[in-house]
Amino acid sequence: MITRTEISPGKAPFTLEHNQTIVTMGSCFADMIGDKLQYYKFNVAANPFGTTFNPISIFNLLTISIEKKFNPFPASLGEVWYDHQFHSEISALTPEQLHALSNERIGATAKALARASCLVITLGSAWVYRHVESNHIVNNCHKQSGRYFKKELLSVKHILEDFETVYHKLKELNPNIKIIFTVSPVRHIKDTLPLNSVSKAILLSAVHYICEQHNDCHYFPAYEIQIDDLRDYRYYEEDLIHPNKQAEDYIWKKLAHWTFSPALIDAMQEWDQLQKMLHHKPFHPTSSTHQQFLKQTIQRFEQFSYWNVSDEIATLKAQCI
Repeated sequence: MITRTEISPGKAPFTLEHNQTIVTMGSCFADMIGDKLQYYKFNVAANPFGTTFNPISIFNLLTISIEKKFNPFPASLGEVWYDHQFHSEISALTPEQLHALSNERIGATAKALARASCLVITLGSAWVYRHVESNHIVNNCHKQSGRYFKKELLSVKHILEDFETVYHKLKELNPNIKIIFTVSPVRHIKDTLPLNSVSKAILLSAVHYICEQHNDCHYFPAYEIQIDDLRDYRYYEEDLIHPNKQAEDYIWKKLAHWTFSPALIDAMQEWDQLQKMLHHKPFHPTSSTHQQFLKQTIQRFEQFSYWNVSDEIATLKAQCI
């Protein structure tokens, strides 16, 4: 008896290997992907400007990184300074420090994009806030008064036009880069559930047309896996909105099998076992049994040839008597 609708995305039309650079940008789902890649020691720039929900702000961040320049759009909250183009994790105590930090992130992201094999973009919402005076769509309002902004819903046409502009700039910088799009399954209930559905429909439609028009742009169905395959609330956090760890691990494995080579997947599975050994907590660290366990674990790490594990070996050797 069939009890669920399992989604099998198959295989991507390209394969990513561990020695390639990956950049992730977008919503908190991009953070999850970035965290997983970092855990497996990929060369990854994980959401370098912080969480960004709307596609226009994501495209703007790509543009300023490619061009290596930006016009500051500062806002202060108490003694802390932010920029409306970035997430609140990019902050400082003076405008000068903020500008320096912003330029540092832009420079690092530009380098990563120039050598990246893949850019992963996760779209969260088609709802945006436009700064009334400047007429610019902001990434983050930074708790400024609502009278400075107006809320609006993006159109598919607007998203497609802005993407085309940044796409050509990105391909000039890095002709070989591939783009994976996902749509975040996190529901934005502040917009109301019906309007959240409208927002997601716009994002899904826009990505569909982008991938139809560009053979180096691809869609991974994280949204559908969470909403349809994992439709039960046991796959959500207590807020019943965000996917829980079990759901994230499930979607990550689908993504890994979709885009990584079989040899890399085998290495990642071995890495999971090595991490369990590395983080084993003994009751008696000086016992001969544990010391023998450390020697065996060091040997396992030394035999692991897929990526650099010198830090882990040093950690283990420091525990040896």
